[in-house]
Amino acid sequence: MERWRGKVAVVTGASGGIGWAICKELLNADMIVIGLARRLQAMEELKTQLPSNQKDRFFPRECDLTSLPSLRTAFHWLEQRFAQRMHVLINNAGMCEFFKLLDAGNDETLKQVIEVNLMGAVYCTKEAYRLMKKAMEFGEECHVINVNSLLGHTVPEAIPGCGFNLYPVAKHALRATNEVLRREMSEDKLLRLSEISPGLTDTDFGTKEQLSSNLDKFPNFVDPLKPEDVARGIAFILGSPQHVTIAELLMVPSTEKY
Repeated sequence: MERWRGKVAVVTGASGGIGWAICKELLNADMIVIGLARRLQAMEELKTQLPSNQKDRFFPRECDLTSLPSLRTAFHWLEQRFAQRMHVLINNAGMCEFFKLLDAGNDETLKQVIEVNLMGAVYCTKEAYRLMKKAMEFGEECHVINVNSLLGHTVPEAIPGCGFNLYPVAKHALRATNEVLRREMSEDKLLRLSEISPGLTDTDFGTKEQLSSNLDKFPNFVDPLKPEDVARGIAFILGSPQHVTIAELLMVPSTEKY
Protein backbone atom coordinates (compact mmCIF):
# COMPACT_ATOMS: atom_id res chain seq x y z
CA MET A 1 0.00 0.00 0.00
CA GLU A 2 3.02 2.29 0.26
CA ARG A 3 2.64 3.51 -3.32
CA TRP A 4 -0.80 4.94 -2.48
CA ARG A 5 0.54 7.31 0.20
CA GLY A 6 -0.75 10.83 -0.39
CA LYS A 7 -3.10 9.71 -3.16
CA VAL A 8 -6.75 10.79 -3.25
CA ALA A 9 -9.54 8.26 -2.62
CA VAL A 10 -13.32 8.62 -2.63
CA VAL A 11 -15.49 6.26 -0.58
CA THR A 12 -19.27 6.35 -0.97
CA GLY A 13 -21.57 5.30 1.85
CA ALA A 14 -18.91 6.49 4.30
CA SER A 15 -21.16 7.35 7.25
CA GLY A 16 -20.97 3.91 8.90
CA GLY A 17 -20.47 0.18 8.51
CA ILE A 18 -18.27 -1.05 5.70
CA GLY A 19 -17.80 2.43 4.23
CA TRP A 20 -16.36 3.87 7.43
CA ALA A 21 -14.14 0.81 7.95
CA ILE A 22 -12.76 1.34 4.43
CA CYS A 23 -12.11 5.02 5.17
CA LYS A 24 -10.11 4.09 8.26
CA GLU A 25 -8.12 1.45 6.36
CA LEU A 26 -7.16 3.96 3.66
CA LEU A 27 -6.32 6.64 6.20
CA ASN A 28 -4.05 4.14 7.95
CA ALA A 29 -2.28 3.79 4.61
CA ASP A 30 -1.67 7.57 4.61
CA MET A 31 -4.15 8.28 1.82
CA ILE A 32 -6.33 11.37 1.49
CA VAL A 33 -9.95 10.21 1.83
CA ILE A 34 -13.14 11.96 0.78
CA GLY A 35 -16.19 10.34 2.36
CA LEU A 36 -19.50 10.77 0.52
CA ALA A 37 -22.83 10.08 2.21
CA ARG A 38 -26.17 11.70 2.92
CA ARG A 39 -25.49 11.72 6.67
CA LEU A 40 -22.90 14.48 6.91
CA GLN A 41 -23.26 14.90 10.66
CA ALA A 42 -22.58 11.19 11.22
CA MET A 43 -19.33 11.47 9.24
CA GLU A 44 -18.34 14.62 11.15
CA GLU A 45 -18.84 12.76 14.43
CA LEU A 46 -16.80 9.80 13.21
CA LYS A 47 -14.03 12.16 12.16
CA THR A 48 -13.63 13.29 15.78
CA GLN A 49 -12.68 9.69 16.68
CA LEU A 50 -9.73 9.63 14.29
CA PRO A 51 -6.14 10.03 15.48
CA SER A 52 -4.95 13.62 15.23
CA ASN A 53 -2.57 12.78 12.35
CA GLN A 54 -5.50 11.50 10.24
CA LYS A 55 -8.18 14.12 10.82
CA ASP A 56 -6.71 16.56 8.32
CA ARG A 57 -6.73 13.87 5.61
CA PHE A 58 -10.43 12.97 5.93
CA PHE A 59 -12.94 15.19 4.13
CA PRO A 60 -16.63 14.34 4.71
CA ARG A 61 -18.98 15.64 2.03
CA GLU A 62 -22.75 15.42 1.91
CA CYS A 63 -23.90 13.61 -1.23
CA ASP A 64 -27.17 11.99 -2.30
CA LEU A 65 -26.35 9.40 -4.96
CA THR A 66 -29.95 9.46 -6.22
CA SER A 67 -29.48 13.13 -7.19
CA LEU A 68 -27.16 13.87 -10.10
CA PRO A 69 -26.78 17.57 -9.11
CA SER A 70 -25.73 16.52 -5.58
CA LEU A 71 -23.29 13.93 -6.92
CA ARG A 72 -21.76 16.27 -9.47
CA THR A 73 -21.42 19.04 -6.88
CA ALA A 74 -19.38 16.71 -4.67
CA PHE A 75 -17.04 15.76 -7.49
CA HIS A 76 -16.74 19.36 -8.66
CA TRP A 77 -15.56 20.30 -5.16
CA LEU A 78 -13.02 17.45 -5.29
CA GLU A 79 -11.82 18.59 -8.70
CA GLN A 80 -11.20 22.12 -7.44
CA ARG A 81 -9.65 21.03 -4.15
CA PHE A 82 -7.24 18.38 -5.45
CA ALA A 83 -5.76 19.73 -8.67
CA GLN A 84 -8.36 18.15 -10.97
CA ARG A 85 -7.40 14.57 -10.26
CA MET A 86 -8.12 11.57 -8.02
CA HIS A 87 -6.76 8.04 -7.84
CA VAL A 88 -9.11 5.59 -6.09
CA LEU A 89 -12.89 5.22 -6.11
CA ILE A 90 -14.64 2.79 -3.77
CA ASN A 91 -18.31 2.47 -4.79
CA ASN A 92 -19.63 1.16 -1.49
CA ALA A 93 -23.00 2.87 -0.95
CA GLY A 94 -26.01 0.57 -0.97
CA MET A 95 -29.48 0.06 0.43
CA CYS A 96 -31.93 -2.78 0.92
CA GLU A 97 -35.54 -2.80 2.07
CA PHE A 98 -37.15 -6.05 3.16
CA PHE A 99 -40.43 -6.36 1.29
CA LYS A 100 -41.77 -8.37 -1.61
CA LEU A 101 -41.47 -7.17 -5.18
CA LEU A 102 -45.22 -7.72 -5.64
CA ASP A 103 -46.25 -5.70 -2.58
CA ALA A 104 -48.40 -2.66 -3.28
CA GLY A 105 -47.23 0.90 -2.70
CA ASN A 106 -43.48 0.31 -2.98
CA ASP A 107 -42.80 1.69 -6.45
CA GLU A 108 -40.68 4.66 -5.34
CA THR A 109 -38.60 2.53 -3.02
CA LEU A 110 -37.98 -0.05 -5.75
CA LYS A 111 -36.73 2.76 -7.98
CA GLN A 112 -34.44 3.97 -5.17
CA VAL A 113 -32.96 0.48 -4.75
CA ILE A 114 -31.83 0.58 -8.39
CA GLU A 115 -30.65 4.20 -8.20
CA VAL A 116 -28.48 3.69 -5.10
CA ASN A 117 -27.10 0.20 -5.71
CA LEU A 118 -26.54 0.47 -9.46
CA MET A 119 -26.87 3.93 -10.96
CA GLY A 120 -25.06 5.64 -8.08
CA ALA A 121 -22.00 3.51 -8.79
CA VAL A 122 -22.31 4.16 -12.52
CA TYR A 123 -22.49 7.94 -12.16
CA CYS A 124 -19.71 8.09 -9.56
CA THR A 125 -17.49 6.04 -11.86
CA LYS A 126 -18.20 8.39 -14.77
CA GLU A 127 -17.28 11.43 -12.67
CA ALA A 128 -14.20 9.74 -11.20
CA TYR A 129 -12.96 8.49 -14.56
CA ARG A 130 -12.79 12.03 -15.87
CA LEU A 131 -10.47 13.02 -13.00
CA MET A 132 -8.51 9.76 -13.16
CA LYS A 133 -7.71 10.41 -16.82
CA LYS A 134 -5.97 13.58 -15.66
CA ALA A 135 -4.01 11.67 -13.03
CA MET A 136 -2.99 9.04 -15.56
CA GLU A 137 -1.63 11.77 -17.84
CA PHE A 138 0.88 12.40 -15.05
CA GLY A 139 1.75 8.69 -14.94
CA GLU A 140 -0.23 8.08 -11.75
CA GLU A 141 -1.90 4.73 -11.08
CA CYS A 142 -5.68 4.61 -10.49
CA HIS A 143 -8.16 2.01 -9.26
CA VAL A 144 -11.97 1.65 -9.18
CA ILE A 145 -13.42 -0.91 -6.74
CA ASN A 146 -17.12 -1.74 -6.62
CA VAL A 147 -18.43 -3.20 -3.37
CA ASN A 148 -21.00 -5.72 -4.56
CA SER A 149 -22.61 -8.53 -2.54
CA LEU A 150 -22.97 -12.28 -2.39
CA LEU A 151 -26.47 -11.51 -3.69
CA GLY A 152 -24.85 -10.28 -6.88
CA HIS A 153 -23.89 -13.92 -7.46
CA THR A 154 -27.01 -15.75 -6.26
CA VAL A 155 -30.66 -15.06 -5.47
CA PRO A 156 -31.54 -16.28 -1.97
CA GLU A 157 -34.58 -18.34 -1.13
CA ALA A 158 -37.63 -16.26 -0.27
CA ILE A 159 -38.24 -15.38 3.37
CA PRO A 160 -41.99 -15.73 4.05
CA GLY A 161 -43.69 -12.37 4.23
CA CYS A 162 -40.78 -10.34 2.93
CA GLY A 163 -37.87 -10.50 0.52
CA PHE A 164 -34.92 -8.76 -1.07
CA ASN A 165 -36.98 -7.58 -4.09
CA LEU A 166 -34.72 -5.71 -6.57
CA TYR A 167 -31.56 -5.74 -4.44
CA PRO A 168 -30.17 -8.95 -6.03
CA VAL A 169 -31.24 -7.61 -9.43
CA ALA A 170 -29.26 -4.40 -8.90
CA LYS A 171 -26.22 -6.30 -7.64
CA HIS A 172 -26.28 -8.77 -10.56
CA ALA A 173 -26.51 -5.76 -12.87
CA LEU A 174 -23.53 -4.17 -11.11
CA ARG A 175 -21.46 -7.27 -11.89
CA ALA A 176 -22.43 -6.99 -15.55
CA THR A 177 -21.65 -3.27 -15.49
CA ASN A 178 -18.20 -4.11 -14.14
CA GLU A 179 -17.55 -6.25 -17.21
CA VAL A 180 -18.79 -3.50 -19.54
CA LEU A 181 -16.44 -1.04 -17.83
CA ARG A 182 -13.56 -3.50 -18.00
CA ARG A 183 -13.87 -3.59 -21.77
CA GLU A 184 -14.28 0.18 -22.09
CA MET A 185 -11.23 0.80 -19.87
CA SER A 186 -9.01 -1.81 -21.51
CA GLU A 187 -6.78 0.84 -23.13
CA ASP A 188 -6.13 2.61 -19.83
CA LYS A 189 -2.98 0.78 -18.77
CA LEU A 190 -2.66 2.65 -15.46
CA LEU A 191 -6.26 1.94 -14.40
CA ARG A 192 -7.44 -1.25 -12.72
CA LEU A 193 -11.05 -2.27 -12.04
CA SER A 194 -12.05 -4.66 -9.26
CA GLU A 195 -15.08 -5.92 -7.40
CA ILE A 196 -15.46 -7.32 -3.89
CA SER A 197 -18.60 -9.22 -2.90
CA PRO A 198 -19.11 -9.71 0.85
CA GLY A 199 -21.58 -12.16 2.32
CA LEU A 200 -23.49 -11.43 5.53
CA THR A 201 -21.71 -8.60 7.34
CA ASP A 202 -22.36 -7.27 10.84
CA THR A 203 -23.55 -3.72 10.10
CA ASP A 204 -26.76 -1.70 10.54
CA PHE A 205 -27.41 -2.12 6.80
CA GLY A 206 -30.73 -3.84 6.18
CA THR A 207 -31.48 -4.21 9.90
CA LYS A 208 -33.58 -7.13 11.02
CA GLU A 209 -36.04 -4.74 12.66
CA GLN A 210 -37.50 -4.21 9.19
CA LEU A 211 -38.59 -7.85 9.18
CA SER A 212 -41.03 -7.27 12.09
CA SER A 213 -43.22 -10.37 12.48
CA ASN A 214 -41.02 -12.42 10.15
CA LEU A 215 -37.88 -12.04 12.27
CA ASP A 216 -38.04 -15.65 13.44
CA LYS A 217 -37.89 -16.83 9.81
CA PHE A 218 -34.71 -14.89 8.99
CA PRO A 219 -31.63 -17.16 8.82
CA ASN A 220 -29.44 -16.94 11.92
CA PHE A 221 -25.74 -16.86 11.10
CA VAL A 222 -22.90 -17.35 13.54
CA ASP A 223 -19.83 -15.12 13.18
CA PRO A 224 -20.77 -12.89 10.22
CA LEU A 225 -18.11 -10.81 8.55
CA LYS A 226 -17.02 -7.61 10.26
CA PRO A 227 -16.74 -4.35 8.32
CA GLU A 228 -13.00 -4.48 9.02
CA ASP A 229 -12.78 -7.81 7.19
CA VAL A 230 -14.14 -6.20 4.04
CA ALA A 231 -11.84 -3.19 4.49
CA ARG A 232 -8.84 -5.54 4.67
CA GLY A 233 -10.08 -7.10 1.43
CA ILE A 234 -10.04 -3.65 -0.16
CA ALA A 235 -6.47 -3.11 1.06
CA PHE A 236 -5.47 -6.49 -0.39
CA ILE A 237 -6.90 -5.52 -3.78
CA LEU A 238 -5.23 -2.10 -3.77
CA GLY A 239 -1.94 -3.48 -2.48
CA SER A 240 -1.58 -6.11 -5.18
CA PRO A 241 1.28 -5.44 -7.65
CA GLN A 242 0.33 -3.24 -10.57
CA HIS A 243 0.64 -6.13 -13.02
CA VAL A 244 -2.01 -8.04 -11.00
CA THR A 245 -5.73 -7.24 -11.12
CA ILE A 246 -7.96 -8.83 -8.50
CA ALA A 247 -10.95 -8.71 -10.81
CA GLU A 248 -13.40 -10.25 -8.37
CA LEU A 249 -13.13 -11.20 -4.71
CA LEU A 250 -15.97 -13.16 -3.08
CA MET A 251 -15.74 -13.01 0.73
CA VAL A 252 -18.25 -14.88 2.92
CA PRO A 253 -18.46 -16.01 6.56
CA SER A 254 -17.31 -19.60 6.98
CA THR A 255 -20.75 -20.48 8.34
CA GLU A 256 -22.72 -18.98 5.45
CA LYS A 257 -24.11 -21.44 2.92
CA TYR A 258 -24.40 -20.29 -0.68
